[in-house]
Amino acid sequence: MDRAGILGRLGKLIADGDPRQRFVLRLCEAGRRLVGAEGGSISLNNDDAGARMTLAVTDQLAGQLENLQDLLGEGPCREAYLSGGAIVTDLDDAVSRLWPEFSRSVLETSGRVIMHCFPMRAAGRPFGAYSVYTHAELSEPSDVVQFLADAVGTAVLHHASESGGDDVGPSRAIVYQATGMVAVQLQVTPDDALAMLRAHAFAHATTLDDIAGHVVARRLDFRFA
Repeated sequence: MDRAGILGRLGKLIADGDPRQRFVLRLCEAGRRLVGAEGGSISLNNDDAGARMTLAVTDQLAGQLENLQDLLGEGPCREAYLSGGAIVTDLDDAVSRLWPEFSRSVLETSGRVIMHCFPMRAAGRPFGAYSVYTHAELSEPSDVVQFLADAVGTAVLHHASESGGDDVGPSRAIVYQATGMVAVQLQVTPDDALAMLRAHAFAHATTLDDIAGHVVARRLDFRFA
């Protein structure tokens, strides 16, 4: 594997991107183009009740795939993070197996897609996932995409430390704030409050961020929802 060549191509694609866009979005789009995917996303994970944060998506479908995983608490990106290995899945074949609700929802709204999810690792330890989707094969082999995922992750962490975290999805802080508010409103645990937010968003065919924004703005009170 020509690692220097891969990083050189990634750097050129980032440089060719729109300088007005957030760095993490340009990074995500550059990776998508490098591996010949149709769309992609970057997400962070931690072990606190399966919490995850979407940092960037390249297009509407990539956003839908991320949002469904947030709402349902299942999907290949979470599995790649937990297993520490690549997950490549044709969602048409996964309907009745690994992530039935996620797969069924994707097929109903977007049709058949193939997701390629790779853990982003620092010092060998996964901290998130780099994911791309296609309707066919990628232009690069899996070892190249895994190297790219680790490189993307390293760049995200480095940039976040330099920018004070301003470039890594500030909207997700609203979800944490809303979770606390719903926990107080319903007198439940934060885990249960987050589950209620997810269920509400799924039932109304919207995003977790959107519902959280309504809660924080006090337009939605779960005691009266």
